This record gives sequence, C-alpha cells and structure tokens, in this order.
Amino acid sequence: MAHLNTFPRDVACWLVVAVISVAGGTIAQADPDEQAMAVTGKTPSGFALTYNVYSGGFRAMRLDFTVALDGDGAGQPRYDTRINMETSGLVGALFNWRFDASSVGEWQDEAVPTRYRTANVWRGNAREVAIDYENGVASAVSAEPPYSAEDLEKVAPFVTPGAVDPTTAVTSLVMKSALEDACHPQTAIYDGRRRYDANMQALPPRALKRSSTAPFEGQVEGCKLTFKRIAGFRPGKKRMQDLEVDIWLAEIGVEIGRLPVRLEMQTPWGAGFAHLVSARDAEGTLVFGEADR
Repeated sequence: MAHLNTFPRDVACWLVVAVISVAGGTIAQADPDEQAMAVTGKTPSGFALTYNVYSGGFRAMRLDFTVALDGDGAGQPRYDTRINMETSGLVGALFNWRFDASSVGEWQDEAVPTRYRTANVWRGNAREVAIDYENGVASAVSAEPPYSAEDLEKVAPFVTPGAVDPTTAVTSLVMKSALEDACHPQTAIYDGRRRYDANMQALPPRALKRSSTAPFEGQVEGCKLTFKRIAGFRPGKKRMQDLEVDIWLAEIGVEIGRLPVRLEMQTPWGAGFAHLVSARDAEGTLVFGEADR
C-alpha cells in the first residue's frame, strides 16, 4: 500500500495505452473547445471503456477512458482523448487519489497535439500540468505547484521536437497499431519534465480464461510495452526504468475492431492488472460487460 503514492503518478496513462482505436468515444460533458471540434454533417463514432485495476491482489483503481475523432474529410480530423482514474475498492477507502488527463490535437497520419492538461490529486494535494503546442512542438509548459528551474533544465530543447505528451502518445500508439495491424515500434514522449520513449513489440497469441475479476474469455493478441529513459530523471531513481506492460487485445463487439481486454504490468513494486469490465459504443449502447461494474 505504501507504494501507491508513486505507483499512480508513473503509470496512470500506460495502464490504458491500448484502449484507444482509430474511431473515437463520445465525451460526457462538452466544453466550448470540444463543441468547436464538432464538424457539421459528421456523427462522431467511438466508444467508452471502463477497467478495474488490481495491485497486490486488491482492487486499487477504476479507470474510465474515452476518445473522440471528428472530421468530415474537408480538413484534418481532430482527436480528443480523456483518461480518468481514481482509487476504488478497499484501496479507495484508505487512500483518496484521482488522476485526470486530456489531450486535443490533429490526426495527420500521426497524432499532432495542440493542448495537454492533467490534474493529479493525492490526499488533498493537487498538481496540475499544462502543455501548449505550436505545429506539434511544445511551446509552453506550466505546472502548479511550479516545477523547479533545475527540473526543467534537465531536458535539453533539442530532445523535445517530435515528442508528444503521454495522453497523445497513448492515442498515437494505438491508432498506429490499429491502422498498421501491428505493434507500433516507438513513440517519443515529453511530459513537461521528463523525456522518454515508449517501445512496443509483438507477443505470441494466447487464450484468456474468465474469472470473477476478468470478464473476457477467448483468444487474444498482444503487444509488450517498455520504456527508454532519455532525460529529466533523477539519478539513482528507477522510475519507469523497469516498467513493462503486456497488452492483450480482442474483438468485443465494437465496430472499429479489437480492443484491449487485459493489461498486465511488472514493476519494481510487484504485479498489476487492468481488466476491461464494460464497453459502450458511440451511441452509449453497452456492448461488453455489465453497466454497474
């Protein structure tokens, strides 16, 4: 339990690296920026997914994930990805933690971000991070409480061009993997303080069995996700260095195709699992699992 303070901040986005696909998910509450994304004459397609996350044998978190991709062919499609995680179950009764992330940008055969926002709340202490982009390159980074000047100087400017925020990276990894029907090899990431690469390679297919915590049963295909640290990491700390995520995908009745049904993690502090417990299509129709999971 003591490791939950560092566990969520490092791996929140990567527990769901494969829950995005080429189409997008509906957003529950639209703000003016989201409404501006809508293109007349096109109905967004997509899905909303919910996962239960387990660590040390306990249900630790609930993860809700949506993504939207809008466009009518006249211009570049725009994506809007949302990740919301919070502690649940026994862990939620003991620890109050929530993580919200969003990224908006254009899809130009790659995800090109324009705006990234996160809010991380742990026991009443909050940190918010914002990155704004010009032509896909980070032009302004802000945090509250602020990052130290020393932290910001650890990442040299020449290593950030071509790197995207973590939520955009999740979008790009899975959209490219879906379009190419393969595990996308590498994506460069800059989160405002650290620069690293996300690397994926194919895993042999396997069969999953249903259990009380894992509703899916059947044949799955997989990708292994690992990370290479580039800059911004504190000496002597192993954060993200030994993190691995096995992503298992299958058809679950969503039009776009296969989606992640299970994620398995090996970390310096033990094993973690994320199980898909419900999935809805763009119209909000339940296509997998139970509504109250």
